[in-house]
Amino acid sequence: MTNPPQDEPIRDVTKLVVQQMGHVSASDADELPWDLVLPDARTADVCRRFLREVHAHRGDLTVRSYAYDLLRYIRFLAAINVEWQHATPTVITDFFVWMKHAKKSNGSQNPKTRDSRISRNAVTGKPYVGEKFSPTTMDHNETVLRLFYEFLRRHGYVLLNPVTRGAPEDGRANAHQNPLRPRRRSRRNSNRQGSPKRLPRSIPDDQFERFFEALGNDRDRALVSIYVSSGARPSEVLNLDMQDIDLPNALITVQRKGGDIQVVPISHDAVAWYRLHQGASAHRTSGPAWQTLRGEPRPLTYDALRAMFRRANAKCRTNWTPHDLRHTAATRMLGQGTAPRVVQEILGHATLKTLEVYTVPRLDEMIAAVRATRDRDNVPAREPAALDYNTEDMSVLFGESDTPA
Repeated sequence: MTNPPQDEPIRDVTKLVVQQMGHVSASDADELPWDLVLPDARTADVCRRFLREVHAHRGDLTVRSYAYDLLRYIRFLAAINVEWQHATPTVITDFFVWMKHAKKSNGSQNPKTRDSRISRNAVTGKPYVGEKFSPTTMDHNETVLRLFYEFLRRHGYVLLNPVTRGAPEDGRANAHQNPLRPRRRSRRNSNRQGSPKRLPRSIPDDQFERFFEALGNDRDRALVSIYVSSGARPSEVLNLDMQDIDLPNALITVQRKGGDIQVVPISHDAVAWYRLHQGASAHRTSGPAWQTLRGEPRPLTYDALRAMFRRANAKCRTNWTPHDLRHTAATRMLGQGTAPRVVQEILGHATLKTLEVYTVPRLDEMIAAVRATRDRDNVPAREPAALDYNTEDMSVLFGESDTPA
């Protein structure tokens, strides 16, 4: 067993205090919709260059999530007094150890009136957002850091990428895999958390009707109708322009995560609700399809969309999210017999394997099936069958009585 290098201290990061320096803010620049504001100008410039490259082939909300992951990492580096260009695999490991034990800076997003001992919603069965970082968040942060340091390596800022991988030497797992055969399992990256496989989060029809009735106005109903009928991602629907919505043909034109443009069908109910919403702004023929209803009209942001869901969830005592509508659309299409290849194209998935999660029964469906098998109240009682005994057989079995009759 070898001793660790002298310049690599053993840090106790479980009780590390991280200062809330810097912030992520919306930007009016077309090349960078979200900016990372930091005290150090050089660090901010490097992060801004990376985010600009990400935005070249990713959506606005992806840039936003990448910026928050970078901000979390830069704050950690400042707390342990290490510069980003001097980070080692040990520093990266310490960062994820800290994430596993730290509390989120914004605290829990659960209602303050809810008992903290309750971890799941009683109606939906979905877990509440907790104070700790989830394994999915940590895995996303690992991906962002790996891409960030790969960007720094390509541009000469660092010599090696400190985010280790468990992939082959060319850096691509299943790079030479035959597409007609199942994918081989590759080694997991050293800092990946191995998130548990989640059940699909589709909304049952009866709960969806209650949620839809709880929406406050025609704009919200039109927005939810387009979501649940098209299966598009929240960012894809929020970024729609009025010219991207073809009402006569019930079609919308969305920009996918990779930048591809795709035409997706929507339901006639969604068209009807959007026409009702359009009635208040019939003079507009171009511009954002979704705007705020109070004050000066502004494009609807993702935070405003989440606030809309919080209001409806408070009335229904649920915890549905915008992405649940995408799962609901996929589950409905598959349940109605739509070909999986068609569903894959509508949702914009790269492979058919991604659809496997939608074929798993929902939790409420499994509970109903199990309870149905155990419920014996409706089973008709059976009368005991009359047994026809043969007297000769009984005599042979028990013998004849010697007592005179």
